[in-house]
Amino acid sequence: MMLESKSTKRSKLGRFALPAALAALAGLVVGCRALAAPWLLWGAEPTRTVPAEYPYLAGKKVCVFVWAEMDTLFVYPHVQLEVAEHITYAMQGKVPGASFIPNRQVQALQRREPNWDRADPAVLGKRFGAERVLMIELTQYGTREPDSPHLYRGRMSANVKVYDTGYPKAAPAYKTVVETVYPPNSVGQWGSSENSIRLATMQLFAEELAGKFYDRKVKVR
Repeated sequence: MMLESKSTKRSKLGRFALPAALAALAGLVVGCRALAAPWLLWGAEPTRTVPAEYPYLAGKKVCVFVWAEMDTLFVYPHVQLEVAEHITYAMQGKVPGASFIPNRQVQALQRREPNWDRADPAVLGKRFGAERVLMIELTQYGTREPDSPHLYRGRMSANVKVYDTGYPKAAPAYKTVVETVYPPNSVGQWGSSENSIRLATMQLFAEELAGKFYDRKVKVR
């Protein structure tokens, strides 16, 4: 009987070892795919829930007031209504059971009574039958880079306060500051119009503000 040489044995072992290694590697790949299956099949990304900072607009009738400086109103005469409409849209259906006084009714009062901003917000809201007043005091509103006015970039910031109309002359039940820059990481792309930048900035601002009042899911980074 002929004995196999050492080189022949190594050759046979190599032929068996390679398929075994490939099978093991395939098993690892299958295992990884199994773990990632929910993402691969559904495209879902991990999220976490961010609780509302002030959840007490739920089920309430809300009146939105927007205050802006005269310089801002001179350039953007409809900014109060525009911002209020974006905020209302961002909150409707997300703040459970909340309803909103029509913003055109609020603007009509602001036009009719130039000194409306000196009145007690709770008293103003009561005139509309509202239970809460959402006061937006715009401290910055523009579409151009401060140091490069030929470049478009939206910037909005505001003091945000909530008043309970059941407690006239009381301090705000909740207050915060919301600041938004759009685009967040650079100036607007070449060819972007001022109106498109302004619209996107208000949308982003309204979404960030609305998120203060309902539990929401955000992506885990």
